[in-house]
Amino acid sequence: MLERIIRVKQQEVQELKNRLNVDDITPGQHHLDVKKIFRKATNNIAIIAEVKKASPLKGILANELDMLQLADCYRENGATAISYITDSQFFQGQKECLPRVKEITGLPVLRKEFIFDEIQLYETVLLQADMVLLIAALHDYSKLLSLSEKSRELDIEVLLEVHDWEEVQKAKDLPIKIMGVNNRNLKDFSVDIHRSLELSEHIPPSFIKVSESGIKTREDIQLLKEHGYNAVLVGEALVTAPDPGEKLRELIGF
Repeated sequence: MLERIIRVKQQEVQELKNRLNVDDITPGQHHLDVKKIFRKATNNIAIIAEVKKASPLKGILANELDMLQLADCYRENGATAISYITDSQFFQGQKECLPRVKEITGLPVLRKEFIFDEIQLYETVLLQADMVLLIAALHDYSKLLSLSEKSRELDIEVLLEVHDWEEVQKAKDLPIKIMGVNNRNLKDFSVDIHRSLELSEHIPPSFIKVSESGIKTREDIQLLKEHGYNAVLVGEALVTAPDPGEKLRELIGF
């Protein structure tokens, strides 16, 4: 599956290069203070609530999902930030909705996408995202460094996603502030939150630590908090809940 995604994204990157003039794109004027946002709560973990209609493994997660209404529901029920997947082929995301999500919620928005080229970062500026996902497994150190530096130049904060100890080591010297541990195995898509627990001690305290995928209960969040995590990214547990707002309040502890 990952190889297929990479092929599709390489084609999308080429199409983007053919139609996007980067000379006309300037960084946004609003700088996101991520340390203030994700470390302001001393007694809880921040929740990045994800808008996701489908996944490559499970297909459609919510047939009647209105992505804008869901994002607003997250805002009303205590989300710290919104994660929005812009990939259309595998996750049924719609890029044009991301600016509307930001406008409606007023919350920081993370663009989740498979980023391979700087041209996608310029596009991220146009989409008005505050943060962008970079996946360590997809790049060597030099490529991660150039993408991280370009993100900083464009005033976009990076959430650098890692899956194992080697990737944590690769990420330590990058000019980033947020490191996320994805509990999902990119090869077989299995999920185990113990991945976050095992890697926590290897992530320097200077980084904001985020645990991603497989977080379903308040107990999961309490466990991650005990291991030093500042935030969690929750998608499927919210999207598939009968009442996403109620589920979010449950996870937050309201």
